[in-house]
Amino acid sequence: MRRLIVVLVVAAVGVGIVVWRSGSSDTTAAAQDGPALLATSTVRREDVTTYDETTATLGFTTSVTVASPVAGTVTSIVSSGDEVHAGDVLATVDAAPVVALIGDVPGWRDLSTSSSDGVDIRQLETNLVALGFDPDGEIVIDAAFDSATAAAVELWEDSLGIDADGTVDQGQIVFVPGDLLVDEVSASVGRGATSGGALVTARVAQRRFPVVGRADAFVSSLARPGSEVATGTVLMRADGLPVAAIEGDVSSIAVLDRELEVGVEPGHDVRMFEQMLADAGFDADGYMVVDDTYDLATAVAVLAWWQSIDPAIVVAPEDLVVPVGSFVVVPPGLVAGGAAVDDGTTLTTDATVLDLTSTPRVVSTTAPVGDDTFAVGAVVDVEFSDGAVSPGTVVSVGTTATNPTGTVGETPTVDITISVEDIPDSVRSFVSIPVTLRVVDQQIVDAFVVPASALVALAEGGYAVEVLDEQATSTTAARTHLVAVETGLFTDGDVVVTG
Repeated sequence: MRRLIVVLVVAAVGVGIVVWRSGSSDTTAAAQDGPALLATSTVRREDVTTYDETTATLGFTTSVTVASPVAGTVTSIVSSGDEVHAGDVLATVDAAPVVALIGDVPGWRDLSTSSSDGVDIRQLETNLVALGFDPDGEIVIDAAFDSATAAAVELWEDSLGIDADGTVDQGQIVFVPGDLLVDEVSASVGRGATSGGALVTARVAQRRFPVVGRADAFVSSLARPGSEVATGTVLMRADGLPVAAIEGDVSSIAVLDRELEVGVEPGHDVRMFEQMLADAGFDADGYMVVDDTYDLATAVAVLAWWQSIDPAIVVAPEDLVVPVGSFVVVPPGLVAGGAAVDDGTTLTTDATVLDLTSTPRVVSTTAPVGDDTFAVGAVVDVEFSDGAVSPGTVVSVGTTATNPTGTVGETPTVDITISVEDIPDSVRSFVSIPVTLRVVDQQIVDAFVVPASALVALAEGGYAVEVLDEQATSTTAARTHLVAVETGLFTDGDVVVTG
């Protein structure tokens, strides 16, 4: 900030008296009771910005109802406002713990070494490894419940203080989509819970969808945090080859769980893979047919995909083998979250490499149709109740316009959603809280700014500032002269002047 060293008279006494000067602009202040010292202020030269402000609401994007997996008497339960993370006991029913684990597919059966393969087993294994119950790295995170899975379950059950039999009863776990903030408790201690009946309603404080890497794989080029994830997004490289996301139903196929090569048995996983390659334009000659069959045309498209990532990859299409885990099926609307391992790590066990996530909280407001201030991508300052300000980005504009007041001729409004980069800790415990949105109204660069109290109203109209030529001494009065100014923006007790 630059400052212009000009001293102005600021009203020190006689507030409300209009000062009028005529004749010469040089004046000498008379003192009836001796010269008086004048309070002064310095003209500032700085950028001045004014804002339009509106009230909005910060709230969570997703609410979930967590149901009891078993019928019985509720013997304990979390409270409203509690946070629930993977591995936490949500409630006890008939004194048996009901544990929250991360997963998008609900539990629906008991799990043991006699269970058929399923996505629920893959979710269980991912949680057991993440929570540290596979210390020797024996678990292969897949759809099969084997002896390594049973051993990890026994360690987990020991930590809960229950019979460690290596099997998971349906009533022991509930799969939730991420870290939760309990909003409302639906069940009461001492009252009965029904299987499928609500235990709590909670907000998803942090969406979590784990992406797993294979043991001994060298993982690199992890997706940048905050980057959007859609079909074809490369989530990472495993041993130099890309691992892609495919949006779809995670309950049917969770991941490519077999190698693909020319002549492999047909399957729906092949069709999903071919559709991704076709949509991304890697079948430039149009030879590939999107079906269940992996043939030479498919291999040619795969090679084109690989070489778009790394041109140094050279292999004959008929010899190309697509590794296990080359694609991961993900729910729509996610972004890359934080990495669980460093880029360039060789994994010693199957483990979560990164979590996919979504914006847990957004700011909601309304704006008139066509208001470019709130166009998608526009940046808006969000001020919180503690005074903290964080930039927000408009991520969606509603497509349904309404006239909430019903006034004829009034411009209808649409819903606006704003994603906020940083949310202060002071508001994290609130499910919903008002915030203030600030957008630039006017901005003047390198303006002259004075306190509004320094303005002198002139009898002939307009304003001046009284410039101090010489401060009063014990024997002489202060000498000043007026400088006519035009006023501009008023902000925070100051005014922009020219003249």
